[in-house]
Amino acid sequence: MMRVLNIVAIAAALIAAFSVFNLKYQAEGVAKEVAELQRRVDQEKESLSLLRAEWSVLNQPERVEELVTRHAEALDLAPVEPAQLADPRQIPMRSIAPSEQDRDLLTGLAGDLVEKLQ
Repeated sequence: MMRVLNIVAIAAALIAAFSVFNLKYQAEGVAKEVAELQRRVDQEKESLSLLRAEWSVLNQPERVEELVTRHAEALDLAPVEPAQLADPRQIPMRSIAPSEQDRDLLTGLAGDLVEKLQ
């Protein structure tokens, strides 16, 4: 009986040791993956920062103005004439009447407000 108990205890110890060993390597693998993802996130943040800096340089008004004057013939740009703009009175106005559901809601709110004021 004692011999069987010893064999079972040794088997349990071996299984536990193997499980801990396996868990350790899985944790190391996950740690490596996290480190790689963090490195990639840092690279993306750096790239984004560089792109924002480049965009601000490319978007400077002096640079855009210089490009427009340099390529004026190819772009065929001209100043905007007042006749090109629409008169606000020519734009049809939208109806702003509330829907039936909104009207019911507003009526209920107004009634509640009147009751509170009285």
